[in-house]
Amino acid sequence: MNAFIRPSVWAPWCLIAGTLALSACGGDSSDRAALDTGAGYQATIERTTYGVPHITSNSYGGAGYGHGYAIAEDNLCVLASAFVTFRGERSQYFGPDAEAAPMGTFGAPRNEDADFFFRFVVNDDQVAMFRDAQPADVRQLSRGFAAGFSRYVREVKGGDHAGRHLDCRGEPWLAPVTEQDVFRRLVALNLAASSANLLEEIVSAQPPSASARRLVSEAQDDHRFWVGGEEGIGSNTLAFGGDATESGGGLLFGNPHWYLEGVDRFYQLQMTIPGELNVSGVSIMGAPMVLLGFNNDIAWTHTVSTARRFTPYLLQMADETHYIKDGQQKALEAVDITIQIKQPDGSLTPKTKTLYRSEYGPMIDFGNPGLPAWSDTTAITLRDVNLENTRSFQNFLAFDKAESLDDFFAAINEHVGIPWVNTTAIGRGDDRALYSDITAVPNVPDSLLGGCQVAALGAGLPLLNGASSACDWRQDPDAVLPGAFGPSNLPHLFRRDYVANMNDSYWLTNPDAPLTGFAAIMGQEDYAQSLRSRMGHTLVEDRFNSRDGFAGSQINSVRLRDIVLNSRVLSAELLKEPVLAAVCGGTLSADQQLACQVLQNWDNTGNLNAVGAHLWSAIWLHLYDIENLYAVPFDANDPVHTPSGLNTGDSAVIGAVQQGFNDGVADVVDSGQALDAPLGEVQTYAKAGTDIPQYGGEGYEGYFTVLRNTYMHVVDFPEGEPVRAYTMLSHGVSTDPTSPHYSDYTEAYSRKQWHRVPFTREQIKNARLSITEISE
Repeated sequence: MNAFIRPSVWAPWCLIAGTLALSACGGDSSDRAALDTGAGYQATIERTTYGVPHITSNSYGGAGYGHGYAIAEDNLCVLASAFVTFRGERSQYFGPDAEAAPMGTFGAPRNEDADFFFRFVVNDDQVAMFRDAQPADVRQLSRGFAAGFSRYVREVKGGDHAGRHLDCRGEPWLAPVTEQDVFRRLVALNLAASSANLLEEIVSAQPPSASARRLVSEAQDDHRFWVGGEEGIGSNTLAFGGDATESGGGLLFGNPHWYLEGVDRFYQLQMTIPGELNVSGVSIMGAPMVLLGFNNDIAWTHTVSTARRFTPYLLQMADETHYIKDGQQKALEAVDITIQIKQPDGSLTPKTKTLYRSEYGPMIDFGNPGLPAWSDTTAITLRDVNLENTRSFQNFLAFDKAESLDDFFAAINEHVGIPWVNTTAIGRGDDRALYSDITAVPNVPDSLLGGCQVAALGAGLPLLNGASSACDWRQDPDAVLPGAFGPSNLPHLFRRDYVANMNDSYWLTNPDAPLTGFAAIMGQEDYAQSLRSRMGHTLVEDRFNSRDGFAGSQINSVRLRDIVLNSRVLSAELLKEPVLAAVCGGTLSADQQLACQVLQNWDNTGNLNAVGAHLWSAIWLHLYDIENLYAVPFDANDPVHTPSGLNTGDSAVIGAVQQGFNDGVADVVDSGQALDAPLGEVQTYAKAGTDIPQYGGEGYEGYFTVLRNTYMHVVDFPEGEPVRAYTMLSHGVSTDPTSPHYSDYTEAYSRKQWHRVPFTREQIKNARLSITEISE
């Protein structure tokens, strides 16, 4: 993104031109083979609008094979590079100091740090344990995915697909992969809200005699423990039940705000095994099944949950490598890891590092001077529930195959394997909407904290006493995963009006039915919601009260698709007028006078033609964290509408507002942007050769329509008709600048052009751009 006013998340990509070619490689899908074929794969890949692949096979292995081949065709270099990362080999090919990824769930660490982490935490034993716990269908999908990806790699290395994949086609690290590589990727994805998010803290943990302690330069806030270690990674969802919809059935909006670059991007596809599986939606690159989407009976989506997926433990050390638990001395496990480091002259030099783990898990150093350092008397270790959770992708595949909302909810309770996201869902012929955070969460009830919490690292994140087994995670009678909560102690809600989540906790899933009484590790209750959450509930409230410009008070697919992209800005709706009244009446510079005029005329949206949106964003960056900014404080009995109003009675607040206004105006002027520029001229998704205008803004401003929009779908089930789904994939299906589908979906997103996704055999045939048949 070219605008200066927000952290840049938009990748500079290239403009391409071209057409999708027809190819044929044999194979015959006329006879349906057994689901467990053992050897041999066949798949048909049909591409429709924007290059979305629809994969049909007679087996799970074949479906994975088609998926692996299709995603390689679209994203070969990114995914091949990521497999190097997960194997801990980046320093061997790229040197030790470059960033291991542009962005992603494990951040952007140095290659050397990433190598040591993946060799240590996502090691061969961990991957084998995870793999061996999988049922046959997950194993077959993963094996097939590896085979399909590897086939495409061999074709490229053999000279096929000329002119494509220019970033990697001649590189030594472009190589076939195995089932083990796919499972290594899945384990890494499992850890996105826990160990992988603490990569640098784990690899820097050393006994005091080994090295000086790495200290962070700034105080750590709670964002450090979120997915990706930053604010902004999350999602929106609105799920409506029959009382709210014109049809009397469910209606679902799903909208992850996810990664626009790197291996953690979404990939849109449909996978079909006749009579067994027919699901459409998105995977996260490298995962062989659909993780978020719809079939002909169920639609679901996910949002990042506030529940913690790990707890640190403070160990009582006997010396720097031995600790005491329940009065007995135990040795830390020392693991020597050797990686290869590419030197400036191209030669390789080995480097060995010793990392340590306790019975709980890896040793960790948060680098926080306020926490105990590793010494002869204390050290901190980590227990991660998702290092123990082998059921996550079984759970996702069960969603893919669910045949009713009851079936879907039964899968949630059977597996309790979803690793770090909330779920909302609707079902055909069912007037309920479901919210669930029945997920893998450490069983740390509040009753455990009194005698075991040493310190609090963030809301719901305790540092526990590791010297006593009395402080180990508890066991629920209905727990599926040892040491994790069972379903009875985790939140869910069925409603016939609506459920929603915008990355605040479960508490305000529905303002008329707050969920309460859960352990602090799940998230907060009775607390001020983010402006984005409040905007989401406000959009629903305005629809139900006919305040949004549409007739009636119910919702349908057309209205929902319009509402979720209207780019309203709650901070402006709440405070723009009183802020301007406070700052625009005195002596002003010419730029400040123009800013007042622009904002007075602005329509309080972030649409492409909005004049003033980028100016308000620059000003709000200086206003949003002013202490006592609001006149009406938060009221837990009115959480959607409070806090509100400008605190004009506090001179310190008004002084800070005036300074923030002046600073924001100066920021825009200094950037070279015109104060009265339309948003579409200053906020763009840069792909080489073109800048694609982007609407929306940041969640902290009160945008529901955010800049990190990646995949979106609006789904319902018209009576007597196939599933009806409209989608957008803002970054497109391909990361390859030479692909004909590198920027077309991004351009459609900029136009707010929803894509009606073909789902049935007839719909796919009518929309088909190409067909590829592969077998081996």
